[in-house]
Amino acid sequence: MLKGLLFDMDGTLIDNLSYHFKAFEEYARRMGFALAEPLSLKHNGMHSDEIFKILIGEDIVAEYGAERLNQEKEAVYRDMYRPHIKPVAGVIELMKAAKAAGVKCAIGSAGCRENVEFIVEGLGIGEYIDASISGSDVTHGKPHPEIFIKAHEVLGLKAEECIVVEDGVKGVISGVAAGCKCLAVTTTATVEELTDAGASMCVKDFTEVTIEELNLLLK
Repeated sequence: MLKGLLFDMDGTLIDNLSYHFKAFEEYARRMGFALAEPLSLKHNGMHSDEIFKILIGEDIVAEYGAERLNQEKEAVYRDMYRPHIKPVAGVIELMKAAKAAGVKCAIGSAGCRENVEFIVEGLGIGEYIDASISGSDVTHGKPHPEIFIKAHEVLGLKAEECIVVEDGVKGVISGVAAGCKCLAVTTTATVEELTDAGASMCVKDFTEVTIEELNLLLK
C-alpha cells in the first residue's frame, strides 16, 4: 500500500533547470571562471560540489571553498528564478490528494537547503510536505540512493511503501537503488530514457496520474 511520495524538486515540482544553467553561467562570468564545459542535463541531480569540480576544476574549488561557491551561485539562481516560480501542472493537486489519502510527502533534492525552502515557500506547499532532504543533508548526489533512503527513513516508512517522483535519469536510478518504485515526469528526459533507467510509470505532467493509479504500482 502506498504510504509515501518522495519528490525530487528541480525539474519535478518546477520546470526550472534552464534558470540553473543561466545562473551558473552568470556566476562564472562574474567570478571570471572559465567553464570546462556548459552546465547541461547530464549534470542533473549531481551534488553541487561534484558539478563545481567538473566545470571549474578542483583547484579553484579548493581555493574558494565549495560551500562559498555553492551559496553564491544559488543566490544568483534564486534572484533569477523568483519572478518565474510556478509548479509543474497537477503537482499541487496530487499533493492535496495524497494528504487526503493519508499518504506522506517528502522532498529529496540535491539542491541546497535554502533552495528547497525557497521553492516550498514560493509554491505555498508547506502544509503538504512532511519532510525534506536536501543536498546539504547528504554526502552523495544522485545516482547514489542516499537522498531517497534518508527521505523514506525520516518519514518512518519502508522503501517498498514509497514511490519516488523524478524527472532525471540519475534520479530514477537513485530511487530504484533506494528500493522504491519510480514515477517519472518527462520535463527533462524522454520516456525511453526514464524507462530504461527503471521508471515504472512516465507522465507528461501530474494531471495524467492519480493517487489511486500510483497505489496500483505497489500491488
